[in-house]
Amino acid sequence: MPRLAAALCSLALTVSCTAAMASNSVMASVPGNINTTPLDLGSFAAGTYHLVGAGLVDLDGTGRFVIRPDGTPDAPVNVAGYESFNPTGTFIVEGNYGPAGGNAKIGALIGTLNPNAAMLNNPTASQQADWFPIGYGTVITLASAGHLYAAVNDTYPWNNTGAFRLTVTAVPEPGQWLLTLAGLSAIALIARRRRTA
Repeated sequence: MPRLAAALCSLALTVSCTAAMASNSVMASVPGNINTTPLDLGSFAAGTYHLVGAGLVDLDGTGRFVIRPDGTPDAPVNVAGYESFNPTGTFIVEGNYGPAGGNAKIGALIGTLNPNAAMLNNPTASQQADWFPIGYGTVITLASAGHLYAAVNDTYPWNNTGAFRLTVTAVPEPGQWLLTLAGLSAIALIARRRRTA
């Protein structure tokens, strides 16, 4: 009986760890027309997170600049003077970078840990360094608890339409995996001994 109690205790601890991780998961809609401060996704504990982007944003609201989360056009851009978007997207439009500078293409889904990261044309090099590309997916590690923010990398967001869907999920630490496996192994061992008896 003590072994069963130990196994159940281990299982309870595993479930508790999983529940704590789930509270650090979020789904958000990141509108294409954010122009001043990035969207606050909430507070996250120190740890590793998987960020996944989906959806489309139209960079001028007319259907001629529909962009995927990685900054590539969904269809050829058919506006004279903007051929640089075809076929794989561009980092500069009309001589300007977006807030992420050379870190992400125009129209891409981007993230930052800095609430003061600039959302302006021609941000300084230090402001550009605050941003990281999310695109269809990336993994980040927070050394300490803090907020995550997201936006669309555009030089003129005011006429944008659409939004990217963003899912942030905690990645279990190796210790949590080991704890889960230990709990399941103990339960399997007890079940096997009961069948034998």
